[in-house]
Amino acid sequence: LYSRFYGGFLLGFLTMYWLQARPWLIALLTQTYWLPQIVWSAWSNAKKPLAPEYVVGTSLTRLLAPLYVFGCPTNFLRLKPQYGTCFMLVVWQALQVFGLLAQHLNGPRCFLRWMPSGILPEVYDYHRKVEDAALAAAGGGDPERGEAGGVDCVICMTPVRCDAPLERMVTPCSHFFHKECLERWMEVKMECPTCRGVLPPL
Repeated sequence: LYSRFYGGFLLGFLTMYWLQARPWLIALLTQTYWLPQIVWSAWSNAKKPLAPEYVVGTSLTRLLAPLYVFGCPTNFLRLKPQYGTCFMLVVWQALQVFGLLAQHLNGPRCFLRWMPSGILPEVYDYHRKVEDAALAAAGGGDPERGEAGGVDCVICMTPVRCDAPLERMVTPCSHFFHKECLERWMEVKMECPTCRGVLPPL
């Protein structure tokens, strides 16, 4: 951990030294902090990792310093105003925020629907079809015997319609929950409410 920290610190220091004649490029690199989050969300299929209010608020506050340096004629670094650089930073920041908000609304892989399957990691289907044997083992009864096909959601303690895939969700450990219940639960904990097994991202 410490080797990564000091290695990154040294690399950043050398990069700033090499680019000292191009302060606008340094500012552009320091304002690219949302790009790794966009890439990671798409790779891991992590839905809604950050609240929109946090993204917008953080972006605005982090823009203040570079806009002051490149836009204020009396800045303490005594740099000449570069209004084109200010415009570039605002546009670049806005594009990153737009990307995060688009992922928040349309899914983390909304930009990659054109990509062939097999390149990105597989996404677990919480609405998958469940075999009758697994349903009976979960306490839902045996449909061939005419038994009820529902189990109780341990979050809200009301029956779950296991035969309605769009209304229920099933975990990799074959535990059933209401869609709304499990989604709210996963905003707090990424573990199964029944057995505490690790849950894949939505």
